[in-house]
Amino acid sequence: MRNLTEPRPLSVWAALGVKLKTGGSLPKANVPASLARVDRHTYLVYANFEALLAYNCAHTYALSVALLADRIR
Repeated sequence: MRNLTEPRPLSVWAALGVKLKTGGSLPKANVPASLARVDRHTYLVYANFEALLAYNCAHTYALSVALLADRIR
């Protein structure tokens, strides 16, 4: 099951009050993003998250890969 919202521009999410984990504002970019619910947490994810789900439709897998990639970067 894909617990994702429909993609919306970051400006829409910002207008709805979504902020970075640090409390800061979202980037000012015209990038579509979805909210993904994994366990008790909600994450703002981009199209690459969907690509990970296409390979393995498990949110914990996709989130693990995405968080690992962020740490490596």
